[in-house]
Amino acid sequence: MLENILELKNIKKTYKAFEGIFKGSSTIINAVDNVSVEILKGRSLGIVGESGSGKTTVAKIISDIIKPDEGNVLFHGKNINGLGKNYMNYRRNVQVVFQDPYLSLNPKLTIFSAMKDALKTHGMKGNLRKICGDYMELVGLKREHLDRYPHEFSGGQRQRISIARALSLEPEIIIADEPVSSLDVSVQAQILNLMKKLKLEKGVTFILISHDLAVVSYLCDDVMVMHNGRMVEYGTVNEVLEKPEKEYTRKLLAASGG
Repeated sequence: MLENILELKNIKKTYKAFEGIFKGSSTIINAVDNVSVEILKGRSLGIVGESGSGKTTVAKIISDIIKPDEGNVLFHGKNINGLGKNYMNYRRNVQVVFQDPYLSLNPKLTIFSAMKDALKTHGMKGNLRKICGDYMELVGLKREHLDRYPHEFSGGQRQRISIARALSLEPEIIIADEPVSSLDVSVQAQILNLMKKLKLEKGVTFILISHDLAVVSYLCDDVMVMHNGRMVEYGTVNEVLEKPEKEYTRKLLAASGG
C-alpha cells in the first residue's frame, strides 16, 4: 500500500472583495471551500481548473505561504502547525517551482550564491559547490553555469535552474505552479520530460497546478478538478480525463480539445 505523504482535511479559505465606487461594500469569496484530498508518495497530483478556481490558493496553503481559515494540512500524518522544531524540515521537504522562474531568482546573485543560500538556510553541509554542480548537471545544465546571473539564461534554462535549486534540498514534494505555461512549446516538452524523469528516477512527488489538461495527463497519476473553490471531481488521470462524471470537467476537456 502506498504511503499517504500529504493530506488536506476540510480546507477553507475566504477573501473579502470590495466593491463600489468608494469600495464601501464587500462580498466574501470562497477561494477554497471544504477541500479534502490525500496525496500518495511517489504519485503525482494534478490540480486543474479555470482561473479563479482556487487551485493556486491550494498550492499556497500546502507550501504554507498562506494559512487556511479552517482545516488542517497533514505531513506524514502530523499537522504542520504542530511540528515545532521540525517545521523547517517540512519547509525543506515541500519546495515550489513558480510559473516565472525569474521572479524566484535574485538578479543580483549568481546561481551558485542563490542555491548555496538555500542549502545553508536548511543546514545542508559538505562541498556545496559540488552539490549545486551535480544538480545543475542533473537538469541538463553545466557546472560553470553556477557563476552566471539569471539574466544570462533563457526562460527554459531558468526553469531548469529553479528545479535544480528545489532538488538540491532533496524534497519529498515539489509543487509546480504552471511551470511551463510561459515557455515556448518545444521548451515546454523539454521541461516536462525532465520532470517526468525526476519523478521516475528520484521518486519526487509532484503537485502540478495547471489549466492545461494535456500537461497534467502527461505528468500526473491523479487529478483533482476545482471550480469556484470546490473540488468537483477526483480520481486517476485515466478515470477523470477519459470518463469524466461531471459536466464542468467535460467542459474543461472540450475547451482543451480533449
